Amino acid sequence: MADKAKSTKSVNRTPPKSPSDPTKDRAAKRLSCDSNSSHEGAMAGELSALEEAFRKFAIHGDTRATGKEMHGKNWSKLCKDCHVIDGKNVTVTDVDIVFSKIKGKSSRTITFEQFKEALQELSKKRFKDKSDEEAVQEIYKLIEGKAPIISGVT
Repeated sequence: MADKAKSTKSVNRTPPKSPSDPTKDRAAKRLSCDSNSSHEGAMAGELSALEEAFRKFAIHGDTRATGKEMHGKNWSKLCKDCHVIDGKNVTVTDVDIVFSKIKGKSSRTITFEQFKEALQELSKKRFKDKSDEEAVQEIYKLIEGKAPIISGVT
């Protein structure tokens, strides 16, 4: 009878999870955590490629980030990694000035809507020979589907 009691205890016990399980998909969980709640212009359950790129860059390097707001360093990284900065028409200084102009006075981050405004500002400088609408579409194409480039990490 003692053997039977021992066997039922071991059956009811769940095996402990390995400590690496939660960390593997941490970024994916943060990205998808509120993705279904509200997006403008996208169908429910789907992120636009531009918004997905925004969220990936917004959480880059910050374990507490939700992907809803982007800091200046991540904005600058996005512009470098996606080749928005070309060195002639758009420089790092231009990117920083646009970020400062778009964000609120006391804020240190921008939202997705402000992000789109900032891209419109930069598109006028980057693609001077195109109409405003074409320039915005071109800059969106540079960013859509991209993720942060991790270099120099061993």
